Amino acid sequence: MRILGINGSPRKDGNTRYMLEVVLKESGIEDRKIIDLVDYDIKPCNACGECWKTKKCPVKDDLEIIIEEMVKSDAIVIASPVYYGVVSAQMKAFIDRTGEILGARGFPLKGKVGAAISVARRWGHLSAINALLLYLLQMRMIVPGAGWCSATAKERGDVIKDEEGLERARELGKIIGELCGKLS
Repeated sequence: MRILGINGSPRKDGNTRYMLEVVLKESGIEDRKIIDLVDYDIKPCNACGECWKTKKCPVKDDLEIIIEEMVKSDAIVIASPVYYGVVSAQMKAFIDRTGEILGARGFPLKGKVGAAISVARRWGHLSAINALLLYLLQMRMIVPGAGWCSATAKERGDVIKDEEGLERARELGKIIGELCGKLS
């Protein structure tokens, strides 16, 4: 089995990545990888509709590299900090572009396990988690429940002070591992 984490934070080693690492580790799945979207050139969707005709996106960037990793994974955990009440710009571009391309290709993530994480300074968890979960559901993924996996943190490293948020992350990781085991 393989689990992929997708970090939508512009801070590679910030609170969002920490939560993502906790979930992946707790899953017990040995083959795990994290992609930091900030390391990739992902342009926004230009709404041309070309992907629905050709199954390819005319925008030239690094998105196909990430899609390849997603398709070969059994579980995918997407994580974003909350910026002005929603997901980060990096995560939004990722959602818009992969949503269209993968939809046009017949939803190749269907039946895989998908989960979401948000980290906020004080507010915006629900709208960010909703955006992430709606994406996973649109991709026809199986979404396990562990409450919603969110944490509150202001400064880098503050997430370790949110005991309830970390408990949700550990619980989510365990449920992902169990579910993947049952599905394999």
